[in-house]
Amino acid sequence: MVGSEVDQKYIGTFAKTTAGLSVMLSAGLYKLLGLSTLLSRKLLRARKQRKLDTSRDTRSLDLYRHIIWMAREGLTILQNEIQPEMVNYAGSKYASLNELRVLVAKLNASFLHIFVLFDHTYQTKTAMVPQVPRMGNGVNGTAQLSGSLGINGVGAINSSYAYITPTLDAFSRAEGCARELLPGSHPLRLSVKLEYSAFLYDCTKDYENARHVAQRAVDEAVASMDAMPDDEETFEDYMELVGSLSVLAKRGEPSPRPSPRMNDYPDDVANGHVI
Repeated sequence: MVGSEVDQKYIGTFAKTTAGLSVMLSAGLYKLLGLSTLLSRKLLRARKQRKLDTSRDTRSLDLYRHIIWMAREGLTILQNEIQPEMVNYAGSKYASLNELRVLVAKLNASFLHIFVLFDHTYQTKTAMVPQVPRMGNGVNGTAQLSGSLGINGVGAINSSYAYITPTLDAFSRAEGCARELLPGSHPLRLSVKLEYSAFLYDCTKDYENARHVAQRAVDEAVASMDAMPDDEETFEDYMELVGSLSVLAKRGEPSPRPSPRMNDYPDDVANGHVI
């Protein structure tokens, strides 16, 4: 998810290397790096506060609202500052930005993933409605959600899964972008698959497809190891991500929760890689 070590590493690298290409693109990436660093700490705190009574305005609820606010800001930076600049550097001439294209698509899905986890689950919608910026296909995300929000965003989101469809679409586009531009062993492609699998498992409850996505990613990674750069740090990222995907590929279905009133924060948030 947002704040994973692999994603932050690539954000920082491209923030530096694009400075001579586009000041606006570089500045946007630096802002995104700072926000994702802070957001990763909030997500870690939220993981520790595993149970929440949503009927009261607790300090935990304030944390979830802050997380949603930061996710909304991240989407704004991505879609208003970074994506418009990326359009100017399309084509084979700028193949060196392929990793960045995948990263931007993945982060777009990751921020929407946060809305799915924290907004309808913890009812922060009653105090703040994330205004989802324009989606990559040109459709305004807020318009897609408005049918289930009610007046001023308060109310009927318990067709809750208002965020599910745009998030699935975003993950599908990120996966397609990674498949087209990067080899199966590339850490960014594996990062996309890892979070996509976790999203399918935790949020859509599509357990079989979640396992399939993870297992296919492992198979593709092993098959394309010849494309792995001769770089120790990249290899370590590869091994860690493949290990995490292997765990997801073998996960069984969760046991029924004893109490429907108390919501656990997803168990699969580990080291910033899966949420």
